Amino acid sequence: MKALITGVTGLRNRGVEALLTTTVDQLFKRHPNLTIDIFTETPDYDQKRLQQDNINLLNMATKHKDLMQKLRVKGSKFNKSLAPEYCLFKEASIVIASGGDLFTSDYPGALGFHLRPLELALHAEVPVVFLGQSIAFKTNDDAQKWLGVARRSKLITVREEFSYKYLTKDLGLSPNLVKHTADVAFLLQPPPPDKVNNLLKSYGVTQDRPVVAIAPSQGITRFSNCDDEQHLKSWLQVINMILNEFDAQVLLIPHAQSTSLGNDDRFIATNLHKSLDFHPRIHLAGADHSASEFKGLISNCDLLIAERMHAAIAGLSSNICTVVVGYSVKAEGIMTDLLGNESVNNGLLISIEQFIDSDSACATIRTAWHRRQEVTEQLKEALPRVTQDAVNNFDMIMEILK
Repeated sequence: MKALITGVTGLRNRGVEALLTTTVDQLFKRHPNLTIDIFTETPDYDQKRLQQDNINLLNMATKHKDLMQKLRVKGSKFNKSLAPEYCLFKEASIVIASGGDLFTSDYPGALGFHLRPLELALHAEVPVVFLGQSIAFKTNDDAQKWLGVARRSKLITVREEFSYKYLTKDLGLSPNLVKHTADVAFLLQPPPPDKVNNLLKSYGVTQDRPVVAIAPSQGITRFSNCDDEQHLKSWLQVINMILNEFDAQVLLIPHAQSTSLGNDDRFIATNLHKSLDFHPRIHLAGADHSASEFKGLISNCDLLIAERMHAAIAGLSSNICTVVVGYSVKAEGIMTDLLGNESVNNGLLISIEQFIDSDSACATIRTAWHRRQEVTEQLKEALPRVTQDAVNNFDMIMEILK
């Protein structure tokens, strides 16, 4: 039996890694003899992260686009004999669309690319599952493109209530098809405590002062059309507040890395480090860490401020008070599901437009700092429910495979 996973843009983005590794682990836990094919844009790099047996990494950066051209003859008819690669889909028992927020209007031009392999799967009469998604569209054209695939899929699980209501109320999909679960990255496990302690020591993090982790995004201004210079200025003011007012250390977490300069968090993290003259209480976790290792580092901090959603989930799932800087429905939806509207709106969520007003950013983070113990207790109460919701994704997938 074979599962085929799409929507993997590459494991240099540790959010993608958090989604994929938990998905693979949960599938093998339920079906140890399963074979898993993974379509990824960076198979050479990803091979270093995924070394289990029964996993095949396939470079699908352009292949499924070519397949669509080969298969399509007129209208929606396909000529299967022209594409021997078609067997990749035909031999699968299930096709699972990962990615978290790929099926939105947030990334211009990307929607069609990520729908193509799912269209192929449907033409091969293979069940399609959208796994743990946030889904929202800004145009009717995008919505209709996605619905053309979604209506023929076997299961759609969404990771927050906003997406569930959008799909079932606004787009009219059946609750029998759409299920409200949770992001599968809530299941990611950190390394053992002694290994994490050694990591912290290697970066010079000490135990005599509290630690605030920061996960800035190099790409957030591009996604939100905000000013780069103002964005950097706000971060510098926030960090100065942490150093001087909180008397804390800062741990910089470049959670998403990329061969694209515009989406590599090492650049903004390094710029912040340089701009503050390599202050001795600022530590940059710049090694090629796994998503699990980053989660271990974050889990030992007193507060997390994250522009990357899966860095935020690493903190939230470790009972760490987390301030999320958001630019789309996913941030508000996930935070609200976990902690409720009142708590989220009282210092745990700030839009990127508000964040680049440095005074507003500092006020929000100051509020969270003073509430951090209260938020930790809320997370301890809420996480068992959310973790079970994340597990439910895979129980439903197994029902389809059976």
